[in-house]
Amino acid sequence: MMISPLFDARGTATMSPKAMLSGLTGQVAKPWFPLVILVLSLANVFIVFLSGGVTALFVSTCAARGRKGFMVAAVCNALGALLGYWIFGEIVERNGTDWVKAQYPDVFASDNWQRVQDAMRAWGWIGAVAISAAPAPLHPLVVFGALTGVGRWVMLSAVFFGRLIKYAGFGFVATAAPGTFRWAAKGKRE
Repeated sequence: MMISPLFDARGTATMSPKAMLSGLTGQVAKPWFPLVILVLSLANVFIVFLSGGVTALFVSTCAARGRKGFMVAAVCNALGALLGYWIFGEIVERNGTDWVKAQYPDVFASDNWQRVQDAMRAWGWIGAVAISAAPAPLHPLVVFGALTGVGRWVMLSAVFFGRLIKYAGFGFVATAAPGTFRWAAKGKRE
């Protein structure tokens, strides 16, 4: 008895990894798939370990869409982050910053927390955009904005533009050098 297209009732894989990747390629090329990226990016705000998978799907989507279409995926990814951090901002406002720090102790104990504070004090909104473009959770940025009285939409605009810059860069690389990804996957240069 097969319980899913990937595994049978005993948990044995029913598809080869190559077949699974081929099926994934077909999905990421669909016109609606950037909306999946948006939802996953939103979820990633609350389930931080999704980052690697979301990035892999995003890069695959960009490569499948090509140079003329990768920005749709980049905008969807940035919008997902915007929506996720808007919800997170609501949680911060309702429960207070101390409650949020207690829920995410590792994030606020990290060096990232101090870097956020330093960049925001020195550079303001531009610093927030730069932080948002970096590969780091943005929870400290939103909390710091709440602690200092920076308007939520000011912070969210920085999140959106920073993430858009980041994802546009990833997307550009994915579409400009697709041979690089094939070379990395196969272990040889094309």
